Amino acid sequence: IKPLTVYAPGFEQGTLTPATVIKDLPVKYEGGAWPKNDNRTYSYSRTIFKGIEDSVNAVAANTLKKIGTNYGYEFAKESFGLSTLVEEDMQLSSLALGAQYYGVTVREMANAFATFANDGVYRQGRTWTKVYDSKGNVVLENVQESREILSEKTVNYTNYCLTNAVSKGTGGGANFASGYVAGKTGTT
Repeated sequence: IKPLTVYAPGFEQGTLTPATVIKDLPVKYEGGAWPKNDNRTYSYSRTIFKGIEDSVNAVAANTLKKIGTNYGYEFAKESFGLSTLVEEDMQLSSLALGAQYYGVTVREMANAFATFANDGVYRQGRTWTKVYDSKGNVVLENVQESREILSEKTVNYTNYCLTNAVSKGTGGGANFASGYVAGKTGTT
């Protein structure tokens, strides 16, 4: 969820780049440090690039704090079409770590991530395009809705980070021998 609720919105806002340095420290300490990084250690600070490449929870949470939970929520819901997000998700744990109240559908997640491959154009997924009768006439047509939601800079920044997450970071299991692969790991 991090690229959709934290990083792409932050890049699009114009306040962040992959080189932006963010705290790699817990956001809160009451009742125990939160969020915990996968390896339970913190590096004080990292670039967003390294935070994405290594899937660092504290970097995601601190980045979301910087851009604002309202902004991350609205961007994910309105621009990326994540319709299952609800007001209860307007918090760090939901948006930065993927602990949504209802979750996100596979179709909506695929539609949203496809935007990075479609040069910033969001397209609703569809199962079929046209139905013809026995005479070759179109009887049903499923026109795909699309809209540009990301700038070229945001797409380039995000794809750069996500390709490195696969080639050098936590997404190595998806690094195929040939082809261009971008991705993001997640465990929620």
